[in-house]
This record gives sequence, C-alpha cells and structure tokens, in this order.
Amino acid sequence: MMGATLPWQHLVPSKPIGLCPAQNHKQFIPLHCQVSKVQAFRRSDFDVFARRITSGEAWRDAWRRANDGFEQLLYETKKTAERLDRQYSVSRRLSAVTRSAADRTREIDREFELTQRWRTFSLDFSRNWPRNRKQFIDFLDTPLGKSFTTIFFLWFALSGWLFRFLIFATWVLPFAGPLLIGAVANNLVIKGACPACRRQFAGYKNQTVRCASCGNIVWQPQGDFFSRGSQGSSSSSKSEHDVIDVEFEEK
Repeated sequence: MMGATLPWQHLVPSKPIGLCPAQNHKQFIPLHCQVSKVQAFRRSDFDVFARRITSGEAWRDAWRRANDGFEQLLYETKKTAERLDRQYSVSRRLSAVTRSAADRTREIDREFELTQRWRTFSLDFSRNWPRNRKQFIDFLDTPLGKSFTTIFFLWFALSGWLFRFLIFATWVLPFAGPLLIGAVANNLVIKGACPACRRQFAGYKNQTVRCASCGNIVWQPQGDFFSRGSQGSSSSSKSEHDVIDVEFEEK
C-alpha cells in the first residue's frame, strides 16, 4: 500500500486575526499586548500601617500634619485680616464706633443713674440673700415645692431645653469654665498678710488658718458663707445677754 505525502498549505486570511486597529487604520496593534495589573493594597501595606500605628509614628505624623495645617490656617487668616484692614480701614472704623458707643453709654448712665441703681441692687441682694435662700429652701421642702420641682424638671427635659442647654454648655464651658473656677476659688480661699510678722498667708475660709512664720491665728471661721455667720453672731449676742454679773458679800 502506497501513501502520497502532500505539503499543507496554510490559508492566508483576508483580514489579520488577533490584530486590533488603532485610530490610524494603517497601523495595527496586537491584542495580546501585556496589560499591567493595578493593585490598591497589598498585605505588606497593611502590615506597615499596623506597625506604624503600634509604634505611634502614624499618630505623630497625623498630629504634625494637623498642627501644620492649623498654623497655616492661622497665618492665612492673619494675612487676610491685615489686607482687609489696609484696604477698608476696618480697625479705624471699629475704634470710632467703639468710642461713640462708649460715649453714648456714659451719657445714658449719667441720665438714668444705671450704675448707682445696679450697685444698690447688688448690695440689697447680697444683704438679703441668706434670708431669701433659707425661704426658698424651706419652700422646696414642702409638698407643693417638691411637686413644682418635679413638674419643672419634666417640662425642662421634655421640651428640649435640657438638650439645648447641654449643647450651649459644650461650647461655652471651655471659655467660661476657668472664669467660674476662679470665682469659686476666690470665694473659698482667704488671702492676706499676718498682722504680727507681715507674712502672706492663704487658706480655706471654712478652717482655721495659722501663720506659717509666727504661728498666730490669722483667720478663724464663724460659720458658713451664707447663713451661719449671721446665726453665729445672733447666738453669741443672745448668749451675752444671758450672762448676769452677780456680786455678793460674805458675812
């Protein structure tokens, strides 16, 4: 049996297979060109980030960037304010308005005697505060006072004023807190100079204070800040009236 061997002729297609035309039809770009893969994160990136968080380097970088951004903002704000001041004379106009407002305020004060009336009201209020405070506390201890306190608290909480007050306090307390603490500290602390050795002393008003140099008593409380002082003075005066001086002769 005999076999004939014939060469295989490859067919030439009319259009190239596996080629993609570009914008210029005379050029052909093969479709099997290499495409680069884009990876957003790798495991090593997470490991580096976790290592930076653990060591605190990421926090330091974040704090440094925030500080730099804040300083840049302050610098730009200052430069903008200076430019606006030079362009529109804001400081000069503001000073003129402030002087005119101060002059008008002094005129109104002289006309209606507001300062004198406020000073009188403050003195009367501080003088009558212990009595008014005691009356208010006695009223709150009554059933009517307790009912009034409960109703007022429920209305204050359910009407939304409680949350408004908390939000307002969140913004105000960082600025008013130091002033309130200073005022409370001034009311609780007594300062002065020792009359014997002239050395400065400081202490609380509710305890006996001795001079650290000579040991003399420079402050001795007579009661609390509101009501005990007046009660103590009245009790001492009553006790003085109860003392009777008696003389007798022996026979």
